[in-house]
Amino acid sequence: MTHNERLTPRAFTAAVIILTLAAALLRVLWLATTPANGDELYTVADAFDYMRRGHSGLLQWHHPKLRNVLVYLSMTVLGRDAFGMRFASVLLGTLTVPLVALVARALTGSRYCALLAAFFMAIDPIQILFSRQSVQEVYMPCFLLAGYYLALLYLEKRKPSLLFYAGIFFGLGLASKWMGLAIQLFLLVVLLVYRFLKEGEPGIRARAEEFLLYFSSLVVLPATIYLLSYAPWFIYRGYDIGEWLVLQKVAFLENLTHKGANAFIHVQDHTAALWFVRPTGYADFMMNGNTPIIVLALSNPFVWLLTLPATAYFLCKIKELDWRRIFLFAVLWCSYLPLAVSHRVTAANSALGILPFALMLSASFLVDLAKGRPHVKRYLPLYLGIVILVTVPLYLMTVGKEFGTWFQPIFDLYRPLNER
Repeated sequence: MTHNERLTPRAFTAAVIILTLAAALLRVLWLATTPANGDELYTVADAFDYMRRGHSGLLQWHHPKLRNVLVYLSMTVLGRDAFGMRFASVLLGTLTVPLVALVARALTGSRYCALLAAFFMAIDPIQILFSRQSVQEVYMPCFLLAGYYLALLYLEKRKPSLLFYAGIFFGLGLASKWMGLAIQLFLLVVLLVYRFLKEGEPGIRARAEEFLLYFSSLVVLPATIYLLSYAPWFIYRGYDIGEWLVLQKVAFLENLTHKGANAFIHVQDHTAALWFVRPTGYADFMMNGNTPIIVLALSNPFVWLLTLPATAYFLCKIKELDWRRIFLFAVLWCSYLPLAVSHRVTAANSALGILPFALMLSASFLVDLAKGRPHVKRYLPLYLGIVILVTVPLYLMTVGKEFGTWFQPIFDLYRPLNER
């Protein structure tokens, strides 16, 4: 933990609970009156068709199948309404907030940094938008962070059961959306091997046992859970492993070129290279009876645009960083750069897998700047006030409450060309 931090563990826990409750509130307000969009309607149809007949799906057949399982179960248990349809996303989107705090504390050693990163996540409009939809976008980041936290705890306590539980969460993440997590899981394995070789026992047997633990917990176990998520496809459709491997190959090729089915995709932001350069948005359209509802989630520029200055700052101090912050830096940029240089259409929903690490880096940057600089520390409350002030209208746009108001010019930027 950072020296001279006056925030006690009890106060930290209380603050995390408050942030989690606030995040839950932001994700359920007006949820029952928000109609389903096209993707959600397909999601519900795919979930029931998959769980009862094993069909792979129409719109997002190339994604893993945990979403179908969770949506089907939640609607079966909670009812076929807006909350039942979206329960998994609301829950996992909310749980991402305390997990950001726990992982940030582990990687930065600062409780203040952890709370600031969790605060940024709690109020992020794009994360809120997808936490209020039945699609799977918030699943993988939540499971990834849970796995990371347990793996980092394993490095501290060296209890093999922690790595086993981490593997379960990584498997759930792979069964949600595997493209981003594959890189992040690989980086974790590299970290574990590096730390063991640096600190572990030199004997061949000790190394063999440790590497077997990594392989079984972080490769075999996640792959098994991923495979099990296809159980209805095997059972109802009668396919075998060879045909499943063909499906994975075709799905991988589709993921490389997929352009989405959102009607706004060619007028809204779909270039990952600009995520941290200017505000990024994701628009969607739905009907409430005869009333059109437009939701528009815009990234808070006072948060997302800190990523590049924070990166430059820590690059200048790279020799002073410990392995934890270097790992945070590596996860962020090794996950982001492939998207930034890709020619694939990449909308803002793809940012959710790397956003937690960008927020951690930015929070660490702010806390580091304020450390030992009273004049900087005095401006932090003002900065947070500005962030909250900007978040209010952004949140209202995210839940579809500002269309037709004086924010209309912003909505018009995302209007399809044939409607202008």
